Amino acid sequence: MTPERLMIKVTDNLAKVKTVSNSLNMDIELEDVLETTKITMDMDMENTTKPMAGHAKGTAQVNMRGAEVGSDIEIYQVTEGKEFVTYSSMYGQWSREISKNPKTNALNGSLFQESGKALKAFRIAEEPVQVGKKECYEMYGDVTGKELLQFMGLDMVGAFGLVDIPGKDTIAKLRVPITIDIYKEKLLPARIMIDMTDVMNDLYDQNDKSTNVNNFMIKLEYTGFNQAQKIEVPADIKKAAKAP
Repeated sequence: MTPERLMIKVTDNLAKVKTVSNSLNMDIELEDVLETTKITMDMDMENTTKPMAGHAKGTAQVNMRGAEVGSDIEIYQVTEGKEFVTYSSMYGQWSREISKNPKTNALNGSLFQESGKALKAFRIAEEPVQVGKKECYEMYGDVTGKELLQFMGLDMVGAFGLVDIPGKDTIAKLRVPITIDIYKEKLLPARIMIDMTDVMNDLYDQNDKSTNVNNFMIKLEYTGFNQAQKIEVPADIKKAAKAP
């Protein structure tokens, strides 16, 4: 099995999938001159293809100067008429935003479709790994920052505003190391691990920031296929998002 053949099979199999369920974990530690900031985020996500929609719900914890602040996070991404709309809540406040390009939204990108050319250059580890007690191929290599943004969106890469990161154009030029695990039996994705520690350190250095990045890890696990139900935004959330 070569990376190119594996990616063709995974992409073909994903094209037949109508819904995907994921768990997302982010573990970030930033060290400045006088303080250390730790950020952890855990979210459960569901996506449907027809109609294209997404829902995510979880928590974020920020530890800064010895004080810990937590918040529930919830996001809906749905089509309303001809518009692709994002409803998001953090610290109990709902907001509504219209997206100009739904492909770049955090919940609806497909790394395997957007980054096919880059993934063909990946390498497959000699030994399989276990994900949820199931045997998987493990591939590793680099994708461009542009491909990563197409897959995750700028908001998610920046931990939904919790991390101060340079603009999209700066990130797009980077090369980001990632590891991808593929279920051997189903030839569908099992887990994606993105290590942005060195990349973020380089970014801060280029922008003359004193921040040192001790850890910047993102893990996305695929927990189910064709199991999610239709995603709809509750009426009370729509009302709260439009309230002044």
